[in-house]
Amino acid sequence: MRRNSSIRNRFVRALLIVVLVLIAAAVAFGIAVAVKYNACAKSGDRAVIEQVVSLSADRDVPLGRNIHAVSKVRIPWGRRLVSFDVVPGKGAQLAGAPEYVRESIGWGSTLWRLNAVMHAYRPGLIEPGTMTAVIEGGADGRQELSMSLPGFSAKALPVTDRDELVTAGKISGPEPAVKKPVLVLALLAVLVIAGVLWILFRRRAVRKQALPPWTVALDTIGHIRSDLHNGKANAASAIVSLTDVIRGYLEVRFRLRVEHQTTREFLDDIRDGGPLDSKQSSFLKEFLNSADMVKFARAPADVMLFDEAASRAETLVRETAVAEPENGKETQS
Repeated sequence: MRRNSSIRNRFVRALLIVVLVLIAAAVAFGIAVAVKYNACAKSGDRAVIEQVVSLSADRDVPLGRNIHAVSKVRIPWGRRLVSFDVVPGKGAQLAGAPEYVRESIGWGSTLWRLNAVMHAYRPGLIEPGTMTAVIEGGADGRQELSMSLPGFSAKALPVTDRDELVTAGKISGPEPAVKKPVLVLALLAVLVIAGVLWILFRRRAVRKQALPPWTVALDTIGHIRSDLHNGKANAASAIVSLTDVIRGYLEVRFRLRVEHQTTREFLDDIRDGGPLDSKQSSFLKEFLNSADMVKFARAPADVMLFDEAASRAETLVRETAVAEPENGKETQS
């Protein structure tokens, strides 16, 4: 045990030493970079051309074909490349704005790549142009670095036997717009589908709402019994759910306002001039009191107790249900 602890301690110490060494190296490197940057920013070093301008093509370039001009300059730290301008020679023009991209960072300097795209608009020899980069910072404050943009030769486009000129490029026209009748038909189809779906959902909701309370109560009792016997619920929770079903059914069936009543208050409303006979009231009182014992006093409950209560609850619902209307009047079964 001591040996394992000693090995673990040595490992932790070695790990801490490595972390401290890395932190110290990072701090030292950061200090060295800051010192070097300040020294470069105050020095009189100037930006230099690392790579002269080169063209992607320089002989017999077809009219309209793009030519890429690339150059590279190295700029000391503490200076900024603020602008880059390109002037093509006569007979050529730029195809888009020139751009400059930082290619790499070295010790004390940064390498930038200067790009320009141009094409000839007349055949023959295209004269050289210029590329100018403006750099700010350093001891001089501002530096203009000019480079020569090489010339090139351009050739006319060939003429076919049918005397049809081959164009330098083709501008794609706009996509054909969708005709209005198609849009109208698509919109109508969407509206029809939405209307059909709304009617179906509405009918389903109305059908569900139209079910009489006794039918809903009997279906719910059947689901509770099925969940209990399939192991999805225990006897105690099933009895509590059965209580809620019976109370909810009686509230809706006889239009009672008993949302916040206790069991005693509820039974008093049912008994005092209520619609239940003595046998029904007796069962209801016995069952609700037993359910309260299960719910609040944690009294034991079993499946047989629930099945007996559920059967008697179903009988109570059927006895208090409204029979089919006769001559426009509802009668209690």
